[in-house]
Amino acid sequence: MNTTPSTTDVPYTVVGATGVLRPAAHRRGLAAVVLNRGGRPTRAEDLARLEEIGFDEIVSVLDPQPHYDVEQLASRLVRTRFLILGHTSTEGIQVNMAMREVSAPHVLVTWSDVDLSGFTDRILERILQQNTLCVVPLVRTERGATVPSLTARAFYGSGFRTVPSSPQTEGAVSLYPYAGIGVFDRERFLGTGGYDPTIRNRYWQHLDFGFRAYLWGERITCLPVFRVTTARAVPPDDTTQDADYARFHLKNLSIRFSRDSARLPWRKCLPFVTHSGIGLAGGIKEFARICRWVKENRYRFVQDAKRVTELWEVDE
Repeated sequence: MNTTPSTTDVPYTVVGATGVLRPAAHRRGLAAVVLNRGGRPTRAEDLARLEEIGFDEIVSVLDPQPHYDVEQLASRLVRTRFLILGHTSTEGIQVNMAMREVSAPHVLVTWSDVDLSGFTDRILERILQQNTLCVVPLVRTERGATVPSLTARAFYGSGFRTVPSSPQTEGAVSLYPYAGIGVFDRERFLGTGGYDPTIRNRYWQHLDFGFRAYLWGERITCLPVFRVTTARAVPPDDTTQDADYARFHLKNLSIRFSRDSARLPWRKCLPFVTHSGIGLAGGIKEFARICRWVKENRYRFVQDAKRVTELWEVDE
């Protein structure tokens, strides 16, 4: 069964501890995927600290530029391997690739400038008790301010908006993980198809992933005692309603659900072609592709967008 497009044209090289895991008696069932930003890859001491925390395996995703110290680092860090991209790609594509490289049942996705020093076995136990697709943390700045990292979805008239809020209670739901940070159930993540590589805009790519998760019966929840500190603010969301928005809308907001399956009405074709900006022929071809995707996965859907919205109580 197809989910989202799972193949990409991004070549990559893996350097390091392929297949090297902690002894079975000491495994926590948890891997770490570290994305890099800010122009400087994760420092050796930061990766060593992750190994000390006790992750079974660590994958550091590196940008397509020379990394002359990778071989040396790989020889020192026995549970870390480096995934070096052949060319620049979205963070969603990077996560998709890394998820297929690890074998642990749960995966923490984080960034090179995020402090995880408070992560303990007790917190991991609480995370696993949530039993959801993804558990997201309470995010704080270096000055201790809480970041409004939960995302609710709301209709305002006929429009669509997301509304940020700060975590308050355990189990509060979020539409998608803030900055992609969270502990994922790897099998469930792969079951959703992961992030759609045909959507390049970070904002719409995250929304598409989160919406699909809820439409298919998954949940993304918050555990406030799971706390991380970030040294860098997330770039402002680009909410331009471009071709990526049109794809997101078609795959999620345009779906009609009845009884036990979903469908994409053909009357949605003209609005999609008109607003996608990819031309008549390209728009019709893309609409047909997404129609096939919906048909192939029609029994995966358990609700429509309106039902998802009812998870949140957001005042206009």
